[in-house]
Amino acid sequence: MRRSHPATSVLLGLSALIAVAACAPAQPSAGLPPQTDGLPGEAARPRGTLKIAWPTEPETLHPKLSGGRGLNEFFWVFNSFLTYYDFAGVSHPMMAREIPSQENGDWVINADGSMVTTYRLRPNLRWHDGSPLTAADFILGFEVALDPDVPIRDRTPEVLMSAVEAPDPHTLVVRWKEPSLAANRLTYQELSPLPRHLVEDKYRTNRANFIFGEEWTSAYVGNGPYRLERWNPGAGLIARAYTDWALGPPRVDVLDIRFITDARTQVANLLAGEVDLINSPGVEPSDAAAVLQVWGTGTAPGYVKTWTRNIRYMEFQYREVPNWQRAVTDLRVRQAIMHATDRQGLLQVVSHGLGQTADTFLGPTEPTFPEAERVITKYPYDPTRAAALLADAGWRASRPGEPVTNSGGATLDVQLWTTSGGDSEPEAAVIGDGWKTAGINSSISILAAAVQRDNELRVSFPAVNLSSRGITLDNFVFTSANHPTAETRWQGSNRGSFSDTDVERLQHLVLTSFVAADQNRAVIALQKRMTELVGIAPLYYGTGVILARNRLKGPVGEVAQKSGMSWNIFDWEIAE
Repeated sequence: MRRSHPATSVLLGLSALIAVAACAPAQPSAGLPPQTDGLPGEAARPRGTLKIAWPTEPETLHPKLSGGRGLNEFFWVFNSFLTYYDFAGVSHPMMAREIPSQENGDWVINADGSMVTTYRLRPNLRWHDGSPLTAADFILGFEVALDPDVPIRDRTPEVLMSAVEAPDPHTLVVRWKEPSLAANRLTYQELSPLPRHLVEDKYRTNRANFIFGEEWTSAYVGNGPYRLERWNPGAGLIARAYTDWALGPPRVDVLDIRFITDARTQVANLLAGEVDLINSPGVEPSDAAAVLQVWGTGTAPGYVKTWTRNIRYMEFQYREVPNWQRAVTDLRVRQAIMHATDRQGLLQVVSHGLGQTADTFLGPTEPTFPEAERVITKYPYDPTRAAALLADAGWRASRPGEPVTNSGGATLDVQLWTTSGGDSEPEAAVIGDGWKTAGINSSISILAAAVQRDNELRVSFPAVNLSSRGITLDNFVFTSANHPTAETRWQGSNRGSFSDTDVERLQHLVLTSFVAADQNRAVIALQKRMTELVGIAPLYYGTGVILARNRLKGPVGEVAQKSGMSWNIFDWEIAE
């Protein structure tokens, strides 16, 4: 099938959108707080207003209570973490004064495998209302993170901890049940503190309604480089530089963040100068290609940055759900689905040829990647091989080109779920076309934005679901500890409920081996086992993009270890 290039489709109608954006009033700039002009001798004061378009309006600003497409950026804006990673993967202290280490005595590894890490907090930590932030606030955060009555998105790494203690306001002691390689680098969405003076009483007396209320949205009191000043529901929010932030005032004074769900509208606003920044996941590489075509090859008013941001993969449903297609639990069927998926063609359609296909859940820059590539099982695009595997599993076509059926005459109906927005729909179309070539009766279900936060629905896909994750060793979630259940309010990240005892054992070794050679062997063995089982179906490495006006300096891209390209937003600046 001949397909139009994504960049071409983005450009269609772009002129009209630019015209509309240029004539329309900026949103939600109405009522924007007056900007503070810099005074002589005050070069360190935050300056300027940065206008951003992000695709999703958050339900909460606290990092342990939510997450997902486009929401991670907000968490870096309004919250701080004990440490953070820079773009090179190097860890730096944020709320902590220094990184705990065995050399300085703040990281103790006991003979039984348990550990103790001690974080010395900066003495000037404050919440946005001016109240001191102390070690006791982390204890409340730890208690809430492990409370089964609170719908926490991810209880890792708190589930690995036996206790969190505060011997004094500026000392945080974390006791671990077992080894954890990142125990001294707790960062984004890990052991996040809660303001006891504002929320503890509600937690103790009204737990059923604890996560509901303005204290998590329009009245949010965080501890990050920016404080919330105004929230205009459905339109955007205004954030002001928090000058008492632990690392000093951020460089930009005001963030004018607009909620714009449509990528073409984001692009039009950028080209018209109505916003200074748009980025993944709100826009895709195809959008970047379209912008570059408009800007041309000469002196452009903006720039584009790209990076490998995650891995895109298909997950299979191993749990009984409504309309469940049990055939996907047959290894031969999963192998056939892999061989029937044209990943190289998919990459061309959704990523403008950027990036590369993926065969396993391991980043191409990992030191173990070459050896893993040598031993894993690969599934190149081969419809003939797919048909043979399906026939071996009892699914045969009566004649070439016909859908396969089983002995009872039923077709192999495989529904592919994906979310709306971005390149998800053309991506699903390419995958579905490949399956049909192999005789699989594929259909596509697009989840509208209104239902994407329904956790029970999201984990109830009947056969195959498209998903993506950052590629780090601790982000491998395909273990039983991450199964979504009613008890966890369907919060588990292992949406298909895959499990395998060898995978569990190897992932435990990956996360607990302090000897590099042992960890590397476990990483390679884990990837080998996972590809043999086709536990998930890797597709390609996703390419992240930043599109920004030249007046904005500082954004570099998403850090491999954690989600969100705004991890260094405190260091961005506006050149007026």
